Amino acid sequence: MIEIKNVSKKYGNKVALNNVNLKVEDGEIFAFIGHNGAGKTTLIKAITGIHEFDDGEILINGKSIVDNPIECKKEMAYMPDNPELYENMKAIDFINFICDMYEVDQETREKNIKKYAELFEIDKNLNDLISSNR
Repeated sequence: MIEIKNVSKKYGNKVALNNVNLKVEDGEIFAFIGHNGAGKTTLIKAITGIHEFDDGEILINGKSIVDNPIECKKEMAYMPDNPELYENMKAIDFINFICDMYEVDQETREKNIKKYAELFEIDKNLNDLISSNR
């Protein structure tokens, strides 16, 4: 569950979020629709803990994203529309990064990387950059 209570965010004099309140229950699907500059990305980045907000509270399954950011991030996934962060990583480094985030033990990790890399025929490309076209 995601619960947003009176969340506000300003950039200088520009109000991006003004006392936003929202509750999304488990199993519900919710979308943000609006014009550029409406605050959609700002709110999503606040929910995921990427951007700070000025006032209010955001709870992920009852935990505060401010007070418990690691625990909250373990409960969600976020794929940005421009994943530039990952483009300069090798595929194997990205896989290990995700495994670290979800605390996948080394034995399970190695077994699954081998299994799925062979299944999807990418085993020879694990050391390529994600941005490569191979």
